[in-house]
Amino acid sequence: MRKRRRRFGLALTALVLLALAIRSFPLYLSPYPSTLDGFNYAAMARTATETGSVPLTGRADSLLFTSLFAVTGTVFDADPLYVAQPLATTIGAIICFVGAVVARRIVRDTPHLSVRPSTVATVTAGLLAVQGLFLRRTAVPDEEIVAILLSLIVAVSLHYAFRTGQRRWYGIVGLLLGIFPILHTFTSLVVGLVVTALTARHVSRTLTLRSLLCGVGLAGGFWAYIAVYYRTAATSLSLTVPYVDRITAYPGLFVAWGIVLVIGVVWIQHTSLRIRQGAYLAVIGSFFAVVILNAFTPIFPGTVTTPRTVLGLVSLLVVVALTAVASLDVLDEYRGAVLLVALFSAPAVIIGFSLTASLTPEYFATAMRAQTFLHLPILIISAITVSRWLERRGDSSPRRALRILLVLLVVATVTASAPLAFINLDSGSALTTTMPSEYQGIEFVSTQSESDWVSDHPVTRIGVYVFDENATFDPVANWLSGGSSPACPVLSQRSWTTTGAHLFPTAPKTVSPEAYDRWLSSRNVVYASNGRDPLAISMPSGQYSGC
Repeated sequence: MRKRRRRFGLALTALVLLALAIRSFPLYLSPYPSTLDGFNYAAMARTATETGSVPLTGRADSLLFTSLFAVTGTVFDADPLYVAQPLATTIGAIICFVGAVVARRIVRDTPHLSVRPSTVATVTAGLLAVQGLFLRRTAVPDEEIVAILLSLIVAVSLHYAFRTGQRRWYGIVGLLLGIFPILHTFTSLVVGLVVTALTARHVSRTLTLRSLLCGVGLAGGFWAYIAVYYRTAATSLSLTVPYVDRITAYPGLFVAWGIVLVIGVVWIQHTSLRIRQGAYLAVIGSFFAVVILNAFTPIFPGTVTTPRTVLGLVSLLVVVALTAVASLDVLDEYRGAVLLVALFSAPAVIIGFSLTASLTPEYFATAMRAQTFLHLPILIISAITVSRWLERRGDSSPRRALRILLVLLVVATVTASAPLAFINLDSGSALTTTMPSEYQGIEFVSTQSESDWVSDHPVTRIGVYVFDENATFDPVANWLSGGSSPACPVLSQRSWTTTGAHLFPTAPKTVSPEAYDRWLSSRNVVYASNGRDPLAISMPSGQYSGC
């Protein structure tokens, strides 16, 4: 027993280190944050470090993450701009560890599963370490990365609070729910639905007046807290509150999907395995169908179509999604299953709401955010299937060989999806991170230009966040669409002739190399850099009126 535990500990440690190493990949190329929001929080953390207080500007959910950047930078005596990515990398690896622990606990709480909890935990850690879409969102310095970690903890804590009635679990839940609105708006909505799902299942199982009042009070109280905080933040503090307006625009539809959630989490554990498998395949199949259809025509008009490279990599995940079908019998047991059902159904409901509310870029972004939370419950159930294949005994040689091939297929396809974490999803092009030469160009134009300047979406966002510039990409989009050349300084990149200028949420636009060179020669180039993606800062010849 002791030797088995030692092997499990070594295997889990190795896989967590693997998760850390893979998530460190952007740091091999650049010390800067690999996501635009990271620059925003780093800039605010700089201000907090210099002034001694977190600035009450921008988003209502930026307070906690900004404080985390500022404290980390102070502890290590480093610029928050350079601690952002290492901090995110570490938190991402911790998420993989916590996911494995949750998987182990679920198996322990499901007595009818004839599989070792340590095996499931090990497989779960391995899948979480390399699965492309999950890897993508757990390797970027965004407040969502902390929110994902805490959402797992609050779900497990609430589940045990309901099961045991112990106050310590309720205390953990209360503390974590209290900080979610100032941590991340979108995850607050997801957690609200997770809490609602867990509460509905608990009340349906132990239907008493006390459980009903406590359940409604807990779930309803959290939703009321969210509503009051964000309304106060928007009206009294003039802070930006993302995502909530998308819910309030269609409140009846959101409530309807909430009712579907409540009914679904109760029904799914009482129905037959065949019907459960059919429902799962219908939900997952519809999500993959949307991705495939979007490769040919935008589901959300005005947004980018799915690039073929991205479509191919996402299609690899069909294998691991189908693998989960074989272990949906795990949902028979309340003690372990309710966590998986709640963690899966909450983001699924938000995706369903986004697809039925309005086919606009805002709801496209909402659905894209929600899919991140689907991967962990799917990968845990898939890990149970893989563990069963690995531990099954007594089969004939052909069956044993088939099981080994299936395990290798799951591992290979999930591992092959890892590049999804490091490419631009709107173009399928190479690694999305800010290179030192790119940042230096942004710094030059922001500090030396006496007028507003323009570029594509990522570059202008960094200028706004770090240097408080009034930069925009609209004149560039107009020029690339056949309009006139911008009458102001432009930071352009050679990649505009290949993968295109990023104009999120619309598709990138390209210009031919010949046209790009002619355009540059017609302007005054005042700065040039020959980095991985050569860039130039140019100004109109003669007098110019500005953009």
